[in-house]
Amino acid sequence: MSYIRIEDIMIKNYRSFGDKVIVHFPKEDYKKPVAIVGYNNAGKTNFLNSILYGITEKYVTKDSFTINDFHNRSYDNIPLIATKMNSSSEHKVEGKIANLTGYHYLDIGLDGIEIESARINSYEDGKRERQLYTSFGAAKYFKIFYINFHEIKKEISTKKTSWGNLSSFLAKHIKSIVDRDGIMADKKDQFKAEVKSSTDKVMADSSLNDFLNRIQINYSTNLRQNKCHIEFGLPDYEDIFLEMMFKVGLNGDMENLVPISHFGDGYISMFVMAIIQAIAESNETDKCLFLFEEPESFLHENHQEYFYKTVLCGLAEKGHQVIYTTHSDKMLDVFDTRGLIRFEFDEKTKQTVLKYNKHNSEFLEVEETEEIFDELLSEIDDYNNYIKLIEPNLNKILFSKKVLLVEGPNDLMTYKEIIRRKVLELTEDNKYSETYLNFNNIAIVPHHGKITALILIKLCKHLGINYFAINDFDFEEDFVAKLSFETVGELKESDIYNTELENIKVFNSKGEPLSERTKKGMITTNWNLIKEASFEKIHFNIPKLESVLGYDSNDKNSAKIWRVIKETSEFGEAIFPENLKEFLELNNIQRQR
Repeated sequence: MSYIRIEDIMIKNYRSFGDKVIVHFPKEDYKKPVAIVGYNNAGKTNFLNSILYGITEKYVTKDSFTINDFHNRSYDNIPLIATKMNSSSEHKVEGKIANLTGYHYLDIGLDGIEIESARINSYEDGKRERQLYTSFGAAKYFKIFYINFHEIKKEISTKKTSWGNLSSFLAKHIKSIVDRDGIMADKKDQFKAEVKSSTDKVMADSSLNDFLNRIQINYSTNLRQNKCHIEFGLPDYEDIFLEMMFKVGLNGDMENLVPISHFGDGYISMFVMAIIQAIAESNETDKCLFLFEEPESFLHENHQEYFYKTVLCGLAEKGHQVIYTTHSDKMLDVFDTRGLIRFEFDEKTKQTVLKYNKHNSEFLEVEETEEIFDELLSEIDDYNNYIKLIEPNLNKILFSKKVLLVEGPNDLMTYKEIIRRKVLELTEDNKYSETYLNFNNIAIVPHHGKITALILIKLCKHLGINYFAINDFDFEEDFVAKLSFETVGELKESDIYNTELENIKVFNSKGEPLSERTKKGMITTNWNLIKEASFEKIHFNIPKLESVLGYDSNDKNSAKIWRVIKETSEFGEAIFPENLKEFLELNNIQRQR
């Protein structure tokens, strides 16, 4: 049984990666795929390339790299990739052992500004003291499959390149099957003889055969009567199976078969699914490594979820290591983030940074994750509320660089319009102001309640996602600053919680005063939000959004509120504070434009 698994990888100075980044992968007992997420230009493809170099799947020479592979295109930043792997020991054809268990370093040597050498050096230990000789040429003895779904048609091509190389995962797999199949090897001579005999019979006395004879006579003449023999036939046995192609009969039609390459990319993607499943089914004992680049590229969202659950999860459940990049929330299990790796591109330092990689169940962070989701689910009364309040928010949060949490749909409508106007004032660019949030990967998420807001703040903090929360304070009097207590015990012993609360009147929608117990609960909830978020990352509309806008009714009529917004010319600190402006990076717009 062959076995291969990546344990850790370190990247420094490779393309968008500047400062050292170390990524840890879950251990073999984690039976789920590993997702790599991040906004466009975050560095996901660079990370996959690093893996391919690090596991020696990509052959490394000095011509493999150019100045574009050096961080910030500077020869001072020499790329370094180091991978820790674990594998079985496999017997090579000549009797030697192939083993990749150890540490593999990309070493690039420079002669001034010229790349003089580039190679992968492998060691048994991390100190690079004991050379790992069994790693040389070992990768081909393990089942490693890299599939780029952006170039899906190339991935089903089995033909060799002009240099005689195999580039697609399918071609490499078919070749490995042919090379290792003893039954086929025993029939090789018989196959070659039968093919030659059949070809000769078909071509005998044919116009094509006469045409070929004329070519041979003329070629011999051109070579000054040098004798030569020309044959026109099928490729050599070793290549003939790579020249074959898959054909499909639509709707059960067995007569009129169409080459698979003639279909659309979505159809081919589903065909590739079947290939991957077949590979896994035919490797019940071998443990493979699968690397996928954005498998959702040409799939409908329903098929995306199908691909995730059936193919990706199916492979991982059988013990294969599955690593993939994705932009789709249908390709994730958001309630289990141990298999999540999230990158961002830091605009200040101009490099890729690792924002999330908490995989090991022994780590405190994972226990915190489970607590967050347990608390989240316990607060939801029924499945309808989960679908309405939680699921869409989780997906938006995970794929965003920043998240603005607001109370409800009217808050969402209000702040979108205020932000649009603020950006328009700074830039005088209508299109940019309308797309500012999308362009900067900032999501506005309505949480529909303070309990949900508290949980989503915890989730943002856990995932390393920058956030800002906006809530209604629900009290007419502004005593936010008085809630700066370290513990809930200090809060409950305070004057604001006990004596001062008696003089603070709060009414329900019917105009009836609320009880002391209810008011204390409201204060405690607001304090919890402040404690979790901090004063710098939260803003309260006092007593609520509609009041700050000057809309006195309690009907929450969105159309009427929108009219008030349109008639308002200036939005001040009461609704749009300076720390929110800083969070949205509006000051940067002013400097840039």
